[in-house]
Amino acid sequence: MSLSERALSALKELGLTGTEVKAYISLLRGGTMTANDVSRDARIPYSKVYEALESLHGKGWVDEQKSRPVVYTAKPPDTAIAELKSRYEAERREKEQYALQELIGVQKNKSEQEKQDIWIVRGYGEILSRVKNLLLNCRTELLIALPPQLLPFTDQLLPLMATLKEKGVKGQLLTSPSVSAASIEQLSRVAEVRARKTMYGGGVIADAREVVLLLGGGDQPNTPLAIWADHHGLASFAKDYFEFLWNSKDTTKVP
Repeated sequence: MSLSERALSALKELGLTGTEVKAYISLLRGGTMTANDVSRDARIPYSKVYEALESLHGKGWVDEQKSRPVVYTAKPPDTAIAELKSRYEAERREKEQYALQELIGVQKNKSEQEKQDIWIVRGYGEILSRVKNLLLNCRTELLIALPPQLLPFTDQLLPLMATLKEKGVKGQLLTSPSVSAASIEQLSRVAEVRARKTMYGGGVIADAREVVLLLGGGDQPNTPLAIWADHHGLASFAKDYFEFLWNSKDTTKVP
């Protein structure tokens, strides 16, 4: 009895080659056989029959008896397929576990990389320290909203801003028109400057990634509060608001 094309195709999908199918069918019909017997019965070249039988044994379709000569016996089809299914499921579970562990590791690393902080910063000294670190980390774009009360501290920032300009960092600075012409001239050397009468606080934004936002006075006189964050969403929002003010009709270019 020969197998239908559908059955042959199914066996091949289960991992058997055409030669292995012939050898297995021969053993099912003939019982316990030597490699020479299988070669003659299934018309498989003798040079290939050993390879096919050893492969069937490794895949769990036949039993092998180490005698002289070695003899082979086909396992019942339902037993062979049940063992094959069990082995495939075990391999699948192992692969799933391996893949899951790797993917969880990637997810964990990504979460750690994307861990973002938001801090309340108190006092001019701490705020300036955060701003200096922000400038040191800036790579492509620096946006500054500079209210008049922070102007006395710009001398500490100008050298860093000059270095950023030399590196090709785009700098934009928004300040009050009440700032003196001398200060405007200094600031214009390190960034493009525009003026706006109404300044709602102040802040520094680097690369739409890190931000220091001035909140105003704290619970103690002359003690300002600010938010420092490397939160992408907050920095992007701050950048959008800065650009709105920068392009507003109430904002003027400084000569």
